[in-house]
Amino acid sequence: MEDTDSQSPPVEHDTAHASRIRTIDPSEAVTGVAIVLGILGGAIGVVSTLVLADASSVGSWIAYCLIAALAGGSAGIVVGGMFGAIFAVTRGITVPAHSDRQG
Repeated sequence: MEDTDSQSPPVEHDTAHASRIRTIDPSEAVTGVAIVLGILGGAIGVVSTLVLADASSVGSWIAYCLIAALAGGSAGIVVGGMFGAIFAVTRGITVPAHSDRQG
C-alpha cells in the first residue's frame, strides 16, 4: 500500500549566509555571576575573620569562620545576582516570536 500523505520537502538552510545572533539567558547570567561572587564573598569572609578575629580557642575560630563564610557568601550571591541581572538586561537580545500560521 502506498503512502498517500503529502510530505513537505526537507528545508535546507544556508548556514554560510545566516548570521548568528548570540543571546544571553537572564537566568544563566544571574546564576553564574551569583555563584562566582558568592564563592568570592565566602573566601573574603573567612580570610578577614582569620586576620581580624580575636578568638581564644580552635572552636571559636571554626565558628567565626563558618559564620563569616555564610555571611560573605550570602552577600556575594545577592550582589552577584544583581550584577548578573543588570548584565543580562543590558546585553541580552529578545528573540522575536515566529509564527508558522498562514493567513
